Amino acid sequence: MGRITGSAIGILFVFWASAVFAGTISVGAVTPLTGKLAVYGEGFQQAMLLAAEEINAAGGINGDTLEIVFEDNNSTSKGSVSAIRKLITIDKLSVVFGPAASSNFLAICPIAQKNKTILIGAESAAADITKCGSYVFRVFPSDLLQGIGVSELTTALGYKEVVLTYVNNDWGVGLAEVFKEKFTASGGKIIDELAHAEGKTDYRSEIFRIKRHNPKAVVNLTYIKEGATILKQAYETGLDVQWLMGSAAKSPKLVTLAGKATEGIIGTYPTFSQDSPVLQAFKAAWEKKYPGKKTPIFGEYNYDMVKLAALALKDAGSADADGVKASLMKVSQGYMGTTGDKSFDEKGDVGATYGRWTVKDGAITDYR
Repeated sequence: MGRITGSAIGILFVFWASAVFAGTISVGAVTPLTGKLAVYGEGFQQAMLLAAEEINAAGGINGDTLEIVFEDNNSTSKGSVSAIRKLITIDKLSVVFGPAASSNFLAICPIAQKNKTILIGAESAAADITKCGSYVFRVFPSDLLQGIGVSELTTALGYKEVVLTYVNNDWGVGLAEVFKEKFTASGGKIIDELAHAEGKTDYRSEIFRIKRHNPKAVVNLTYIKEGATILKQAYETGLDVQWLMGSAAKSPKLVTLAGKATEGIIGTYPTFSQDSPVLQAFKAAWEKKYPGKKTPIFGEYNYDMVKLAALALKDAGSADADGVKASLMKVSQGYMGTTGDKSFDEKGDVGATYGRWTVKDGAITDYR
């Protein structure tokens, strides 16, 4: 196979499994290494690098080294657009791993589709991503599934009336819409609904608005930093409610930032077997490479994304986008990654089942 290379203006990592490799296959990654999502980005990157290292140690892609070219998007849509344009036009890459945050992903999926570039996501959940086109895939389930999961959780806990708040971006709005549709269809009532902006340090006005309704439960669909700030300030103002949350807030970092204000919150998350050999192997490899460091939120999905892309590149026999696209559909069928079955449907989506999590005694655990 010929050498496929890209210039490395961004952060570049190259792994050599053997000096006899004939060349290098480069893939791109639009990653939040700075900005408000950098709290996630380092973990995403480390998980991808672990997968690449294992792939190369096992012989690479038909004897070629897998190289990941990381481009920092500064956690913004504008930065994401600049990053993917660089990866496509300058580095000439045909496969790119997409950014976290649905708004960032949605900003670049039309560019990938227009340029016939494979774009794969590991965290972005907005339902509208399904409409991006045939060159776009994701190993993380759509909000269509998570919205149903949050609604079912709320109903199962016996809450017939809730206040709904959500982060005001494509992900939050899309997830909230699905939740509202499912919850009200099942007989539930939304007392009040309010979007909250990303990145604020003060949400007291939103909290006082919630407090006026004296609700028993609040559905809060948000991220780690925003979620921690809201929970902490609500606790300080004496707002005593049952907080119900989604998967994006499920992180030890939430507990670190908000402390005892997180105790007793309940949320949903896409779940997968914790006993599978693939997941156990991942955890062992993670501990060996990053000793003492907890596996990051969505880290397993980033790991699966790289492994699946490598299988498709190997099956395709080249980095030609159309060939890789066909191979992704082929090799994904029945593929069991660390996060379960990664079989793509005709829209490039995967299925999922949802578990429930809570914070008990300062630690995140399954809710039973």
